[in-house]
Amino acid sequence: MTKRHTKPCTQKLPVLLVVFAILCCFNQTYAQTLLDKRVSVNFDHARLADVLHEVGKKGDFYFVYKGGLLPQDSLISIVSNNQTVAGILTALFHGKYNLEEHKEYLIITQRLSGLSLLNTDITNENNTYSISGLVIDERTGERLMNASVYIKEQLVSALTDEHGYFKIKFRADNPGQISLTASKLSYKDTSINFLQTVLVSSRSQTEAYNNTTNKSSRVEKTGMGHLFSSAKQRIQSINIPDFFARRPFQVSLTPGLSSHGMFSPQVVNKFSLNLIGGYTAGVNGLEFGGLFNINKMDSKYLQLAGVFNLVGGTVTGVQAAGAHNRALDTVRGLQVAGFINKAESEVDGVQLSTLYNEAGKLKGLQIGLVNQADTSEGASIGLINIIGNGFYKVSLSSNDIANTNVSLKSGTHAFYSTVYIGSNISSNNKLHYFGLGIGHDFMLSQRVYFSAEAAYQLVHTGSSFDDRWEQGKVLLNVQLSKNISLMAGPTFNRYNHSGSFHIDGFKNITHIPEYPGIFGSADHQVRKWVGWEAGIAFNSVFSNAFKPGHKVHDNSNSWYIGAAATTGIIWDDPYGGAVYGAEIFTHRELGEHITGTLSVGYTYFLYHNYSYSYPDEGNHQTKTLLNNSSAKFIPVKAGIRLYTSKIFFIGGEVGEAFGLFNEPYYSFPYGNTPIIYKPFRSLMYGVSAGFSFRSGLETSFKFEDYGLQSNYKQFALRLGYRFKLGK
Repeated sequence: MTKRHTKPCTQKLPVLLVVFAILCCFNQTYAQTLLDKRVSVNFDHARLADVLHEVGKKGDFYFVYKGGLLPQDSLISIVSNNQTVAGILTALFHGKYNLEEHKEYLIITQRLSGLSLLNTDITNENNTYSISGLVIDERTGERLMNASVYIKEQLVSALTDEHGYFKIKFRADNPGQISLTASKLSYKDTSINFLQTVLVSSRSQTEAYNNTTNKSSRVEKTGMGHLFSSAKQRIQSINIPDFFARRPFQVSLTPGLSSHGMFSPQVVNKFSLNLIGGYTAGVNGLEFGGLFNINKMDSKYLQLAGVFNLVGGTVTGVQAAGAHNRALDTVRGLQVAGFINKAESEVDGVQLSTLYNEAGKLKGLQIGLVNQADTSEGASIGLINIIGNGFYKVSLSSNDIANTNVSLKSGTHAFYSTVYIGSNISSNNKLHYFGLGIGHDFMLSQRVYFSAEAAYQLVHTGSSFDDRWEQGKVLLNVQLSKNISLMAGPTFNRYNHSGSFHIDGFKNITHIPEYPGIFGSADHQVRKWVGWEAGIAFNSVFSNAFKPGHKVHDNSNSWYIGAAATTGIIWDDPYGGAVYGAEIFTHRELGEHITGTLSVGYTYFLYHNYSYSYPDEGNHQTKTLLNNSSAKFIPVKAGIRLYTSKIFFIGGEVGEAFGLFNEPYYSFPYGNTPIIYKPFRSLMYGVSAGFSFRSGLETSFKFEDYGLQSNYKQFALRLGYRFKLGK
């Protein structure tokens, strides 16, 4: 057996000691805080800003603070020899500010004063608790007004009055420990606990609440949010920005008159019923509002309102309103409104309205009169589509049906919509039409591409706009310059004539017999053929005038009152006539370029006199009735205007039309049943576009339907003047 001897490695020991010493020095340097660093300074009547700059320079760090926080121009005299940064700042600030370190930065912030709860008293009578007391400034003893005092577990709160006094009442069987908290902007929160007898139960008493940071109080800064939330609710949102609870349901009459009281804007509910309107933290299920719903945060999964919905966060699911939907973040699902939909961020779904849709980034579908998006990866269908990465194009063309055609295309090359209007200018072959279409461009290069389009038009050939013209087009586009291009190609046509004869002077597209003469059969009403179209286009892009992501919030809330006169023509009645009217209106600015409208007026439909006959089945005779030569209405309407510029607006209205005449009411079968006359009354609607000038003058073009299924419809020009009442 061989024995081995080992020597201790004494030659390595000095090296290890040196390494250990270096590491110790490094750790000591690394562990040293900014406030522990020692510097020497000597200043005599120097600016405070210069003193801080020199201290930071010698300590190898930077000061960070808000510009108005410190008196930067005040003169300082200080002598410090190898003193810590903490000691120097104590001599300069005397403990007035908080100091926080972050890497090589030393952050200076305002030191918050503390709150104190004084003279607190709690009583209990038949499980109804009452807590009262005072909230004061801990440092000065001043009684504080509009401080929020609340109990998280019970979701009850109150604001202190002008004397700093509060009183909270709530009912609970066995609340256990009651924690009372006071909060106010620019103060540190304070809490006190009241201990109660604790009963052990098999049922969980865990409160479902969480401290979720409120990213923004954006809802209360909007025009409608400010209008429909109370000052007390806005103060409480400022005082308690980071507490939100969850509850199964809530019921509100109006914001503030709720089953959760003043705490309603801090509660997320699974079911929310707002009889008139409500203001809650959010919904995670179903919310219904008679007039409106306002959510501070998110909405899931179904939100319905008679007039408007306003959500400060993300909408997931369906958001539907009679007039207006707005999400201050993202929409993932369906927004459907009578007039306006808006999503500040992204829309991954569908926006459907009669007037206007707006999205930050569109990843789905917009259908409305006017659509707008910062950028689009989806499709917008409307008369005008304002897309940040899109284009608009005005085309002048001729085809084998009409020699003069104008169209407006707007959208993106991936998907665009088109508005058509045209005529065949001829003394013997007149024709007028208007319609809508959609299209897609197949880009061969930036200068050459094919357009595939589908169009549907209403055509007038002597008997209103009753004919239907369907087209498919394949057009070759050649870009001659930046803004001018030529187009030409074949069209595939299907034309349906609604009459049974041709009217002299108008174009006979389906080759039916002349009148008077032999009436044509149904076989003569439809014609299919291959035609052509060619023209020139003037095009541009929206990006020069539209800045993606740029939102201008107008939170004004002025009132206006005014009067207007209208003159128009009767639409959709074979006998025609003129329409005259007047109205008194009031407007309220709701912010974000939206104005609410309310009006009452007088409308006079002046018909051409005519008579008509019908068989009386009971007496086997023919009766002749003379048509009323006029129809008079008192329309009462409410609506919304959206200003797309400082003076141009589009608007929509709904209301009730009260007829100042009796209308025949028929019972079936006729037999000997006499005709019964009843006062006319019906739902009505209208859409408009026009200009409202700063001088108060207004002019617009509008369409109104008095009665939906009736013939009381008009196209009219409106001229009015409004006076500003103030805010």
